[in-house]
Amino acid sequence: MSLAKQYANALFDVVNKHNQLEEARLDLNEVSKVVSTVEDINEFLINPKISKETKLTTIRDSFKGTNEYVFNMLLVLTEKKQFSIVSRIHEEFTHLYNEHYNQAKVVVESVYELEEEQLAKIEEIFKAKTGYDKLLIENKINESLIGGFRVLIGSKVYDESVVLQLRKIKDRFKTTKNI
Repeated sequence: MSLAKQYANALFDVVNKHNQLEEARLDLNEVSKVVSTVEDINEFLINPKISKETKLTTIRDSFKGTNEYVFNMLLVLTEKKQFSIVSRIHEEFTHLYNEHYNQAKVVVESVYELEEEQLAKIEEIFKAKTGYDKLLIENKINESLIGGFRVLIGSKVYDESVVLQLRKIKDRFKTTKNI
């Protein structure tokens, strides 16, 4: 098990036990956003010329008001020079959170932005197909599909695009031509 997964599991267990799952998830989302937007934060935190106390003070000041368990984890990561795995911890934690609530992140690719009713219909269809209680749908524009849509859930792809249908027709012509 990866180190990020170990931290995520430990954090998930403790915040779930203390009924702070949603608060921790929201705060960890924010922490991850900050870490991804602040240039050189990891270099600062591993720089041997900067004292450990200065690094800890920076983290304390920067993330003051964050969920206590998330906050403590950030301090531990800083102290152990492992802060660079915060984004991976966030990913693992989100996976555990989604699993806990039987939900999944879904990307629906289409040629144009789909309306809410269309997305709701797709959600209902794929909830029935997958058994998830809730789907967190993100609609992405992909003009190369020509028409139709493609749904990505985890590692599964459900392709109902015109481009796939055209490829299938092309392959059928190739096989009949060789007969």
